[in-house]
Amino acid sequence: MNTQPVGNLRHGLIIEAPVRAGDEAGSAATSWSFVATVWAAVRSLPGREFVDADGVSARVSHEVIIRWRGDLTAAMRFHDGSRIFLILAVRDVDDRRRRLTCLVEEVAA
Repeated sequence: MNTQPVGNLRHGLIIEAPVRAGDEAGSAATSWSFVATVWAAVRSLPGREFVDADGVSARVSHEVIIRWRGDLTAAMRFHDGSRIFLILAVRDVDDRRRRLTCLVEEVAA
């Protein structure tokens, strides 16, 4: 059984979804709305890692593991205080709907 013990899910992360709104000039602005707070395991990855099999060709800085939820997409992000993690890929590694592994990139706030 390859699951994270509950004690490893010790980081409280906020999931945010993008909200795009247009203005009168026709330009779009993106803001972020609260979706949920989840407990997660956050693991730094060494150096630059690329995941070609999943179609991700961006810089992956961390791996975030949370309990399974069906509404998480790569358009969302995790927020932890001043830290922001853009979600690049969401994978149900064992296809059992127990845990999600998210490949993320930490960006400046």
